[in-house]
Amino acid sequence: MKSQEPQSRWYKEPMFYLVAGIPLLAIGWGVVMLNLAMSGEDSLVSDSYYKDGVSYTENQEVHEAAERLQVTGDLVFNTDEIHLDLGGYFDEYPNTLNLQLIHPTLEKRDVTVLLQRLPSGQYAGVNEIELPERRHIWLESPEQGWRVDTTVLIEPGQVVHLQAK
Repeated sequence: MKSQEPQSRWYKEPMFYLVAGIPLLAIGWGVVMLNLAMSGEDSLVSDSYYKDGVSYTENQEVHEAAERLQVTGDLVFNTDEIHLDLGGYFDEYPNTLNLQLIHPTLEKRDVTVLLQRLPSGQYAGVNEIELPERRHIWLESPEQGWRVDTTVLIEPGQVVHLQAK
């Protein structure tokens, strides 16, 4: 004669919780991810694909102009100031330069700094970002139509070398 094992109730079985728990966990995680997707920022997505495509040609022209002039620069970031030593084959050095400090992911954290030429020949501007911070750096002269760029982790007192590529 076989001995019968007593059957336990369904809610006392650990296998029930394993089988039912995985789908419930997946549904809960899906709700969390949907909430993050709906409330998160989407500044990485460009709304102007055509404009970006057209500007690619313009970007190539400003980079080629920087190569022709052999533009170089050494940027020094302090907590409140930015200094630049600019070099290259210029007929006349520009009076002002635009320094764009572009955040890799958040458009609203992009900063444009106006660098003005000092009597010593250096350029100086006000640092508006907290250091250290990773940024795409664009140094450009709207007057002369050139741009040099790089991507770097900016730290206080660090010299960032820019060179036309």
